Amino acid sequence: MTTLATTTLAVLLLAFPQNAAKSVPATPIKAAPAAQDAPKRAEAPAPLKLGDPAPAFKVDEWVKGEKFDSLESGKVHVLEFWATWCGPCITAIPHLTELQKKYPDVRFVGVASSESGSDEAAKLAKVKEFVDGKGDTMAYRVVYVGDRSKMSRPWMEAAGQSGIPCTFIVDASGRVAWIGHPMSMDKPLEQIVAGKYDVAKAAAEFEQGRAAKMAQRAISMAIRTAQQSGDWGPVVDALKAGLEKTPSDAMRMSAVQILAGPAKRPADAWGIAEEILRNQGDDAMSMNQLAWLIVDPQGGVAEPNLEIAMRAAKRACELTKNEDGSMIDTLARVHFAKGDVARAIELQKQALAKAPEGPMKKEMEGTLAEYETALKKG
Repeated sequence: MTTLATTTLAVLLLAFPQNAAKSVPATPIKAAPAAQDAPKRAEAPAPLKLGDPAPAFKVDEWVKGEKFDSLESGKVHVLEFWATWCGPCITAIPHLTELQKKYPDVRFVGVASSESGSDEAAKLAKVKEFVDGKGDTMAYRVVYVGDRSKMSRPWMEAAGQSGIPCTFIVDASGRVAWIGHPMSMDKPLEQIVAGKYDVAKAAAEFEQGRAAKMAQRAISMAIRTAQQSGDWGPVVDALKAGLEKTPSDAMRMSAVQILAGPAKRPADAWGIAEEILRNQGDDAMSMNQLAWLIVDPQGGVAEPNLEIAMRAAKRACELTKNEDGSMIDTLARVHFAKGDVARAIELQKQALAKAPEGPMKKEMEGTLAEYETALKKG
């Protein structure tokens, strides 16, 4: 069903975002205006990875809460980089307050290090006014750091983080144990506080994720160029490189769509599709998506492999016990593509019976009319 599957290159581009956010929003950090006589930019800081010792904790001024001079051994610290102009940062404040209440021995600190403007006094005043206005809804420590060399560069830049809010959890041993969006830290924080967190495993997953983002960015840029030039060779090369370095079924699905579609490399596409069948054979949505991208009338697949589409569509229906109208709709489309119009009509009627009222059902009704018209024409 078109409403449930990735069917256009526009949607595919969304699958390969230019920014790092995954499932929760983050705001790109605004660059501060350059001073007229700004010194030459310092060399890039050494990369900061999970499991590394935490950088030094340095502030310009305390805004709220009990002060401390350094990250104390034996204590867990949560440092959240934020700004007063950042909507997602403001949205996360109540959640941070809840967690501070839940873990009173953990030091939560909001690090205001990305304020806009060049007047340090004005920026500090803005942060103080904002924090005062929040009162008890922002019930954790807050510091202001205008000097980028103190926190922004050794923490955010070193870790490759370009958006806020961004949270660093430092475990009781002084290691950076987790980096991510504050709305996603509940489980890792619980494990870190309990001493049950596997930092080595988390580090491996973090680096894999970072490599995947780089691969996705390269693919996205290649797609945009190919849409203008018509040359899909660089996209194929980028996909191959991505699959070699950070293979994932999401990337495989995109590869099938591109190789079978605009790149005109169907033989390569179907080999990857077989991998998806093996790896994702117990995931109904993945099976449905694979089948649909092969038979989608607007999908641009010139030589569809209907045998693979049939296996995937049948598996999706089997996994959902033939109770999901969208899955049955896809199976009907596969039968229609194979020329079995009568069976397609039968299945499409079943899909309609299982579909809830709404735009998707209206679309299914139009599809049924399409099949019935084809049957009349013989």
